[in-house]
Amino acid sequence: MKTIILLIFIFFTTVLFANQDLKKVSLQFMWHDQFEFAGFYMAKEKGYYQALGLDVEFKKFSINKNITNIVTSGEANFGISSTSLLIDKAKGKDIVLLGTVFQSSPLVLLGLKRDDLKTINNIKNKKIMMTDAQQYFATLQAMLASKKITLNDFQSIKHSFNVEDLINKKTDLMVAYTTNEAYVLKEKGYGVQIFHPKDYGFDFYEEIIFTSNKFAKQNPKIVEDFYKATVLGWNYAFENIKETSKLVFKKYNPRNKSLKSLMYEAQEMKKLAYTKDNKFGIIEEERIKLIENSYRVLGLLKNELNIDELLYFSENKINLNEKEEKYLNSKKFISMCIDPDWMPFERYEEGKHIGITSDYFKILEKNLQIPIKPIKTKTWNETLNFIKQGKCDILSLAMKTPSREKYLNFTKPYINSSLVVSTKIGTPFIEDINQLENKRIGITKGYAQGEVLRAKYPNINFVNVENIHEGLKKVENHTLDGYIDARTSIAYEIQRDYVGKLKISTKFDEKWELGIASRKDIPILNSIFNKAINTIPQEETKKIINSWILLNLQKNFNDKLFYQLLGIISIFMIILAGFYRQYVLKEANKELNKKIEEEIIKSNQQQQMLAQHTKKAAMGEMLENIAHQWRQPLSVISVAASGIKMKKEFDILTDKELIESADSINKSAQFLSKTIDDFRNFYSESKDLHKFNIADAVEKSLELFGMKFHQDNIKVIKNLADFTIENLENELIQVIINILNNAKDALETSNEKKIIFIDTYSLNDTVIIKIKDTAHGIPEELMNKIFEPYFTTKHKAQGTGIGLYMSEQIITKHMHGTLEVENKHFTYEKHDFKGAVFTINLPVKL
Repeated sequence: MKTIILLIFIFFTTVLFANQDLKKVSLQFMWHDQFEFAGFYMAKEKGYYQALGLDVEFKKFSINKNITNIVTSGEANFGISSTSLLIDKAKGKDIVLLGTVFQSSPLVLLGLKRDDLKTINNIKNKKIMMTDAQQYFATLQAMLASKKITLNDFQSIKHSFNVEDLINKKTDLMVAYTTNEAYVLKEKGYGVQIFHPKDYGFDFYEEIIFTSNKFAKQNPKIVEDFYKATVLGWNYAFENIKETSKLVFKKYNPRNKSLKSLMYEAQEMKKLAYTKDNKFGIIEEERIKLIENSYRVLGLLKNELNIDELLYFSENKINLNEKEEKYLNSKKFISMCIDPDWMPFERYEEGKHIGITSDYFKILEKNLQIPIKPIKTKTWNETLNFIKQGKCDILSLAMKTPSREKYLNFTKPYINSSLVVSTKIGTPFIEDINQLENKRIGITKGYAQGEVLRAKYPNINFVNVENIHEGLKKVENHTLDGYIDARTSIAYEIQRDYVGKLKISTKFDEKWELGIASRKDIPILNSIFNKAINTIPQEETKKIINSWILLNLQKNFNDKLFYQLLGIISIFMIILAGFYRQYVLKEANKELNKKIEEEIIKSNQQQQMLAQHTKKAAMGEMLENIAHQWRQPLSVISVAASGIKMKKEFDILTDKELIESADSINKSAQFLSKTIDDFRNFYSESKDLHKFNIADAVEKSLELFGMKFHQDNIKVIKNLADFTIENLENELIQVIINILNNAKDALETSNEKKIIFIDTYSLNDTVIIKIKDTAHGIPEELMNKIFEPYFTTKHKAQGTGIGLYMSEQIITKHMHGTLEVENKHFTYEKHDFKGAVFTINLPVKL
């Protein structure tokens, strides 16, 4: 689907720009043509650059060229280089970073498999091929420094970029990419030795796209369009690897790489090119700071480095052109007029600007790096007169109208609010706006909506008031039949002063769309603030608005009793689960010991009793887990219900909020219901064979441990294949729960990373389930006793010792399979572990 949309985009934009002169720009590559630059090729081949008015020239790689100097001198407009660009910037180079091809660097030290190159310390006194620039790559330097290896510990020789030099022993190692040279050696039949900085904890960006700060200031649209088209090109290349590889093979292949190696390069690059949320090209400030710190520790970076100046697309950075920056630099501050009394939006109080817009402009002030000074006025009408008279540069919050457009420019809206009417609490709700005919309805003098509404509803008697307080007070005193304002403001004031007195009776179709207004004689301010608004996500604006609304709600809501009740419920559930578990264990043990002592039960009766005892003990464990799992959904239900009630009482409940809260409550209720069903199914006495999915059975078992594992910091790694067998599902779940519970108890005292691995797969006519942990394993002297009845390594208060015995009985006698255990040493994420491995083998069909 994405491909179709892109093709349509290409067709129409190509036609649109066919007769336009394209702007010529150039890109300097950091290496020879291959799939490594496929995204740039595809952006050109598919017309993405052309569609945005660009004619991009690709400048070929030369080992003697300094890419940073080429870009800063203007010989090329854009370049691709490494994280050593940070050093260049700190040394005063006029560069900005746009994005990155690799989120995780493929840069490594590569050699042939040799006995004298088993560890990185073996590279001392060896020959290593690297370029001058590569000596300063953060990833390599950090890896070497972590092992106290310096450039003086080996012989650095000129890079030929030819793996044959490894084969003929001209060099011992070379700086290479995991996506390229390693595969070439393997193709030739050689084993490889790779020293990867990532394995030593250093995982940085690679192949960073950059330009000069001067070019970016003079050509902001070109820079943004070039990068936008480049991202489209890379996304297309990775979505169409086969097509792209064939193109690279035929047209961009000076080193005669095979199509197979290009396909391999593409697949490996794709693994390293995207963020966790599947975005391409993103550079995060935190990771740049990490690279900066690495350079400082290595002594490679000593000068100051301004991250905001380094990143062109920084989250809070406003990409102003030279004219805009020059204007701001010429001003000491920007003067701003506000509505002096329009909460929660804004107010001038005790010499300070407070409210939603105040919080919003604090962010803009920081991003623009210029003071924004509020000017005091007494009324909104005076505010409008002030900006007409040139006493302020901008209005913090205003709506566009034909009359205002004569003297103001408006940014796009950053706040939207419904227009509503407030009336006395006993007044009937207004179903139709026409019911307001001949009614006296107040509206603040000078408000934009007054101009709009008077033209649209000539039969309503609109009355000017000075501000919202006067309007609502006159409604309370029956001087007015109603007052019109933004829903946010009226709800705020009702919550503060008019609960039980006034209400919101209806809303108009019109909305209050509010942006920043600037004087017509300073048009550059409109451009600046439109860009500034774009740096603040809409979610951040909503967060600011909600913080003021919730702050007001909190002043009118005593939640002490609510949280006390919630706490009591939670404690009661935990205590109930604990008491019931102990009661079940105590009664079951009494019954079991009595029966054993009297020796009156036959073998098959004993097996049934042991099975039931195991199940009751597990049931107590499950009750405790369920109590843990119920806390969060119960809290969600309570909070959502309370929120709906409060917002409904204050007439600020929107349809969207109602639906979202209802969905949240329903989802939580479904979760509670499901845990009850799981409990009921587990306790079922049914012994009927039926078909079930092995992966589903494992998931059902894990669900009962979800909150418990989370609280104990136990991570579960699953590799579950889908297989259907015909057997006893409830019995299998009981066995898995027993094994998981033992693993949980063992991991509680472990100082290692707490991990449980669960794998399912099939072999011939057998389905295999393996459950492995990192809890150091079972002592060898106890291994032969692990499935004996009444044997336990736990304290008597923690267990009866029959869980694993009954698990083995269930698997072998009821389900006709096998249950085995062994200790194993294994490696996960470069860490060595030892743990117990339980293996369940079951026939696909009895």
